[in-house]
Amino acid sequence: MAPQLTGAPSLAGAAGGAAAVKPQFHHFHHHRLAARHHHIPSPTSLLSKLAFWSVCSLSLLLAFLLLSPSAAPTPRAAPDSPRRSLHTSPSTATWGGAAWEKKVRASARVRRANGRGLSVLVTGAAGFVGCHAAAALRRRGDGVLGLDNFNDYYDPALKRGRAALLARSGVYVVDGDIADAELLAKLFDVVPFTHVLHLAAQAGVRHALVDPMSYVRTNVAGLVALLEAARVADPQPAIVWASSSSVYGLNSHVPFSEHDRTDRPASLYAATKKAGEEIAHVYNHIYGLSLTALRFFTVYGPWGRPDMAYFFFTRDILAGRPITVYESAGGGTHQTTISRDFTYIDDIVKGCVGALDTAGRSTGSGGKKRGPAPFRTYNLGNTSPLPVTQMVDLLEKLLKVKAVRRVVKMPRNGDVPYTHANISLAQRELGYRPSTDLQTGLKKFVRWYLEYYMPGLADKQKQHGSSNSKALRGQNGSTSSTS
Repeated sequence: MAPQLTGAPSLAGAAGGAAAVKPQFHHFHHHRLAARHHHIPSPTSLLSKLAFWSVCSLSLLLAFLLLSPSAAPTPRAAPDSPRRSLHTSPSTATWGGAAWEKKVRASARVRRANGRGLSVLVTGAAGFVGCHAAAALRRRGDGVLGLDNFNDYYDPALKRGRAALLARSGVYVVDGDIADAELLAKLFDVVPFTHVLHLAAQAGVRHALVDPMSYVRTNVAGLVALLEAARVADPQPAIVWASSSSVYGLNSHVPFSEHDRTDRPASLYAATKKAGEEIAHVYNHIYGLSLTALRFFTVYGPWGRPDMAYFFFTRDILAGRPITVYESAGGGTHQTTISRDFTYIDDIVKGCVGALDTAGRSTGSGGKKRGPAPFRTYNLGNTSPLPVTQMVDLLEKLLKVKAVRRVVKMPRNGDVPYTHANISLAQRELGYRPSTDLQTGLKKFVRWYLEYYMPGLADKQKQHGSSNSKALRGQNGSTSSTS
């Protein structure tokens, strides 16, 4: 306890020879000193003592904070011990250990007869595009290992369902975060990946208004963590990754070309994707990583994302709830109704696989560039934009339910009124040929949606369709017999 001053010596008494008033310092409690022999503490001495005790108190406080469990650094995991990723959502996610490494190697093992397939790390494998792409690569015999953190941006149960689908085809999805550098280093140490298909991202334009930092953590910091792991890997993999058509932002030149301006994003999501493209250029330039950016245009289909319009329109139409259809302010060269270049998932997957097959090798060794490496950017769209109102018309027909529409002006939430892909470069260099029109693609989506979420209604529609088909065959038979 610091000394406490409760009294002061009388200078007048000392001058007159009278007994001095005893200073009430606790550590002088047993001393009776004559006033003429007693040293009066100077202001400098008091300040020194106060400073000393302040430093001691501050040191104790810092020690308490540093040694408390919440602030203690996480110890590095032993090679054979399971460890929860620091960034995964609450789950039973662990990695490490001999059994875990065995599953990782088995999943990434090439199964083509000639042994010349790819060994691909697919990040975001429990996501919409990731699930379909991983399954397509596995079907042709490539080695595929997935990585996903199963976050709760939308229903994690849907992501678990996709992962279960992949597991049945022999693809293991590691439960971990793309920003976990230690996990990434371990994966590249266990498997000499030839390629990475990087699809992990915080998606959605409007959610950035609610949680902006999640976009920076995943789309920027997560990408850098992956590139850092890849640059020091031996061998360095070629990387194909998902950018977005959103990077075109306020660009008014249509159809959108890879040569158009992308420096005027309309949303934080778009800005993080554009930042990713610039970061990728740096790693290509300095470290010789082969990098291909794919700008996706409004992907839809079975196992899709619930935050996409076609998905929640379907849900709300079936529930009898009104749907909100945005229209632009008009006055431009485009339709006032919002239009999108809807691209079916199977077409997008063909573009992803084509980009992997033509990626070219990275040229770095030991983290040092040995020569120029490919750096490419492609649009992957359907190149046939349609109004969102037409999509709603098709959903009404397929669901056999009339939608309750609320048409409102599009708010300033980062969405753009019109997207249209120029895909000539992807056609020429990747052999990319989208072939699924919106009606065909939505029909496949609706069939999946009903079977997954409303199996009873799906059975009724099948029975109804079968009855109609029999009646139609009967009518056709009657007509032909009387003709």
